[in-house]
Amino acid sequence: MYPRLFCFFISGEEKEVFPGSCLWKFALSGKSTGFSSDIPSEDGIENFVITIGDYFSAARQFLLKNDFTLLKSGLEAVFNAPVPTDQIYKIVIFLEKHGALYHPLKIQVVVSESRTCSFVLNGAVSRAGLSLIENEYDLISRMNQAYSKHYLPRVFGIDFIKTDNGRIGFFLGEWFEGYKEFHVTEDQDRRQIVIWESDGSCHYILETEALEIYQEISRILTYYYDLETFEQIFPWHHAAGDFIVRQEEDSTHIRLITVRGYSPLTEFGAGEADKKTHILPCLLFFFLNLTLRMRLDRINGTGKTILLGKQVIKASIEGFLKALDEKSSAYDFGDLRSVFIEFFWQFKLEQIIGIMENILESCRPESSEINLLEQNLESHCRILQSIFKNM
Repeated sequence: MYPRLFCFFISGEEKEVFPGSCLWKFALSGKSTGFSSDIPSEDGIENFVITIGDYFSAARQFLLKNDFTLLKSGLEAVFNAPVPTDQIYKIVIFLEKHGALYHPLKIQVVVSESRTCSFVLNGAVSRAGLSLIENEYDLISRMNQAYSKHYLPRVFGIDFIKTDNGRIGFFLGEWFEGYKEFHVTEDQDRRQIVIWESDGSCHYILETEALEIYQEISRILTYYYDLETFEQIFPWHHAAGDFIVRQEEDSTHIRLITVRGYSPLTEFGAGEADKKTHILPCLLFFFLNLTLRMRLDRINGTGKTILLGKQVIKASIEGFLKALDEKSSAYDFGDLRSVFIEFFWQFKLEQIIGIMENILESCRPESSEINLLEQNLESHCRILQSIFKNM
């Protein structure tokens, strides 16, 4: 019905991938064991392997379903007008990368008059990924409706496709054109922040540019923090590529591509009166955790865990306070910046360290992170206190 409508590529490979080719039959995981599905065999052992071909075929089925209903929803959002089926000329699917839970596809759609737009199709095949994907889709949809500023992708639909080798979950979302991952790298004991280009090369950036990125991430996470319910985006991690960046001559733009969870991290405030009492303590808990997490990354995203320099602490504080300035007009709590600074001044160093220790215990960092954080906890708290003393 749609001859040569679909083309399939793997990022880093020049040639198109066809059904029946070696790569088509290759396990999606890149290993002989592959990603097992959630369908058990008769003896109870999961032994199905999702191949690249399975994944591409399921993506095609997702996009074709009900006469491109979900895809046309995205196209209408992009072009601000309905796009009829007969104007969809070509769909190119790129397997971009493999994450711990998702395997994102870039969907490039050519419509009439040679107009082109791109989407992301996030897919999950593992039990962990499948258990998360529907919840994440709902969270992103909810947050896009609740907040006027959008740092998250618009999402256009979710579905689950059954294959012979298992069940695959997909949701279609906005592709952030020109945005790229960034990570810390290490060369001859010198650490720098690099932006990953689409061709696999790296673009080194100045420290001032890097600090601007971390400040904006801090502002965005604080923007999404709910002062009254204590809900916040968590977990998140630089190493996972949760945040992406687009640099222009005079500005830096940040987007958040995933929301794995959005809930309170504290147990304060069962009743309305209690919640008001705990607004500042919960905000302090959020802030301290934010400054600590902001410094965590892995070399090149997957290497050893490292702690970014103390300059990132100041950038995190500036982003946090900037977001409080924005929230002051939305909440009837007065000048939130001044209120929070005065609240922070009440705490001695030992008290701040004690709260940080509770944060580490409750938020359960990975084993590779816990020792690093514990070793640097006191110095981190001293820097925080020093910065606030000079405000």
